[in-house]
Amino acid sequence: MLRLTELLGRFKGLANTEKAKKELLCAEIAKVIGVQIKPEAVSFSKNTIFLSVEPIIKTEIFLRKSEILEKIKTFPQMSGVADIR
Repeated sequence: MLRLTELLGRFKGLANTEKAKKELLCAEIAKVIGVQIKPEAVSFSKNTIFLSVEPIIKTEIFLRKSEILEKIKTFPQMSGVADIR
C-alpha cells in the first residue's frame, strides 16, 4: 500500500508550474510595454489570460496584444494561449 506522501508527491510541482507561468508572462509583458505587473494579478482559464490591473495598463496591453501573444506562444507551456482579457 502506498503512503499518502508518495501518492500526493506527483502533485507537488503543480503549484510551482502555475507560478512559473505567471512570472514568465509578467516578464514578457514588462519587456513589451515597460510596466511590471505582479503575478498575483494574472489568472488563467482554459486558453485565456485574465489580468487584474489598472485600466491604463490594461489598455496598453490590449494595444500590443498581438505582439505579446506572439512572444508568449514561443514558450511550450504557454503555446495554447489564445486571448488576453
